[in-house]
Amino acid sequence: MEIFGIEHILFLVISIVIMAALIVIFKLFVPKEKMYIVMKICAGVGLVLIIINRIVVSLSRDGTFLDFLPDTYCSMMGFIMPIVVLCFKPTSKTFQYAMFAGMIGGILTMFYPDFFVYFDNVFNIHPFTGYLYHANMFFIFVVAIATGYFKPTFKNFMSLVVWLALMVVVGEFGNSVLGQSNNMYLNAPLISGTVFTWWFVGLLYLVIYAIFLQVYEMITLKPADWSVVKVWIFLKNKLKKSENIEK
Repeated sequence: MEIFGIEHILFLVISIVIMAALIVIFKLFVPKEKMYIVMKICAGVGLVLIIINRIVVSLSRDGTFLDFLPDTYCSMMGFIMPIVVLCFKPTSKTFQYAMFAGMIGGILTMFYPDFFVYFDNVFNIHPFTGYLYHANMFFIFVVAIATGYFKPTFKNFMSLVVWLALMVVVGEFGNSVLGQSNNMYLNAPLISGTVFTWWFVGLLYLVIYAIFLQVYEMITLKPADWSVVKVWIFLKNKLKKSENIEK
């Protein structure tokens, strides 16, 4: 199968259409106070999909428990995101980390499913469940934002930074101790022969993350409540104070 071949493009188009239709249905027919039920069902489906996918991956290797353990960023988030949605409140710092970390893994792999090239048929259970759990991660994020179930905030900004750093530590443990080859893409770029190393992608993602949060504030808050405005006012007041002290 080709990435951006006919099967991939059809899968992508069908996924986006189904996601859009479901979001419209949820917004029209599911009361806001009941959205937690939808979110937990989506998380439960995602957890089932990643478990099936990891079993298939394990059986395609040596069939050991080590082979079942997640050995990439996406497979790790495939477990973390649904578990967090099932167990944590949407206002928690951990929830914001899981939403954004899962979203980036989901959308990147929906558009660039590098595992497709190893199979002839998209309905082979390996690429099929792999694509579905990635799409589900992106879907959970979009549903949570679109329905207002989850409202990201700059107050929880550092949760993503801290947890991503811990994921790097876990990835290094997997590579150095468990003998995994490229956990968290620490030993090779996400796309071979490109600049997309783990640290480059991490820095780029933090910039995009900050921009997304600011745009979200601009859409949902008054200008006086925007973080960029508050920072500007703070810096301006600090500058005035230092000028007064010098005088």
